[in-house]
Amino acid sequence: MTNAHRANARSAGPGGIGARRTPPWDDGFVFRRRPDEPLIETVLIESGRVRLFDRHLLRLRRSGAAPKQVTAVRALAETWRRTAGRPTVVRFEVAARTGVASRARTPPPREPVRLALVPGFDPTDARRERKLADRSWAEEAEALAAEAGADEPLLHDDAGLLGETSRASLFVVDATGRIRTPPVRGILPGVTRGWAIGAAGAEEHALTVEDLAHARAAFLTTAARGVVPVASVDGRALGTDERVAELAAAWRALV
Repeated sequence: MTNAHRANARSAGPGGIGARRTPPWDDGFVFRRRPDEPLIETVLIESGRVRLFDRHLLRLRRSGAAPKQVTAVRALAETWRRTAGRPTVVRFEVAARTGVASRARTPPPREPVRLALVPGFDPTDARRERKLADRSWAEEAEALAAEAGADEPLLHDDAGLLGETSRASLFVVDATGRIRTPPVRGILPGVTRGWAIGAAGAEEHALTVEDLAHARAAFLTTAARGVVPVASVDGRALGTDERVAELAAAWRALV
């Protein structure tokens, strides 16, 4: 199978982002989007499995993809599932003029991640709450993190409020042992994030740079890697929590 497959599909009608400030991801709300605004969805295919795939399709639909486009993504994913002979990350791109396309890459390592604090989080930016193909913001942040000797940038605003990394959702184990993750305001409602909230008994709560400085441990969630510990932030080592490894094992066991 080649690294690019295409299927015809139409986009949802024209329009801008809905007026509601926080997308009610659990009540059937669907964003409207411009026809020229491509969406993406990324999954890991491993041992014939696509973990939490229905949740990926639901997020794609709620981000503004038309039902026919979601059906096309499902069909492409099934083809990849049957033909991928090794673990593969597949990115689906949904656009009005080119239909639905997919391409594959090798999965990233699941090693502990070194983070660098980088400005660029805006809790009022609803565009970040959808997985858009335009990732110029992420590329800029990743370049700054690389200059600092880190693996990924952890974005924050001017007040020190934490958002997400350029590729994953953030969870923090605070000093009391509570597991917390920032609410969906200016960040992506990650599929693995949603699963982890339930599996770990985590709570959505605003987090700051100061909270992270006093945290017992931290970890990231992403479809391509699952649950990965945070090794350090700006060169300062973080501790560990046995629940992170347990959660990672539970994710690997998903079918």
